[in-house]
Amino acid sequence: MHAAHDAPILAPAAPYRYARTIDLKADRRAAVGVNVAFAVVAAGFVGAALLLDVPVRGTWPPALVVAVTLVACLAYMWAHEATHGVLLTVFSGAPSRYALRPPYLTCGNDAFVGRGAFLAVALGPLVLWGAVLAFLSAVAPPDLALTVYVLTALNLAGSAGDLYQARVALALPVHALLRDDGTVTTILVADDHPA
Repeated sequence: MHAAHDAPILAPAAPYRYARTIDLKADRRAAVGVNVAFAVVAAGFVGAALLLDVPVRGTWPPALVVAVTLVACLAYMWAHEATHGVLLTVFSGAPSRYALRPPYLTCGNDAFVGRGAFLAVALGPLVLWGAVLAFLSAVAPPDLALTVYVLTALNLAGSAGDLYQARVALALPVHALLRDDGTVTTILVADDHPA
């Protein structure tokens, strides 16, 4: 992690060399894997809702429940990406950028971070919003139960790309540097380590 007074690492010095990139939109195999994971998790949540008898009816009219759920999903997607951005800025010392890159919302900047910081940025929203949603599922009134359940499904399913990036990062040497510019993640490793 970089202290606030440290300059962002924009161009690491030797002995680092380019290892590979990750582009979840251009890499067809990765994109299919992420989208299949999203669909499997979403389907699992639908199946679990049927088995667990998640309340779908309350005192609110169905149209209001749908409207509240859609607005909550949009707010969640913004909050998820904002969490990535805040963490990335804190760990890198460089400001983050946000973009809509259908079917993804993205966040990135031009600075490299260490593997541990990259993992914190990638998994931070899943963990933070998972804890918030677990708390909300325990205290939410019945009219919001379905909304919180859908948000919980979106939190896990929507983190499929983050989990993929974390899996790749975990396989790297501990001193690897990574830069996610919002489009492509560039990975650098020390010259004495294989990619």
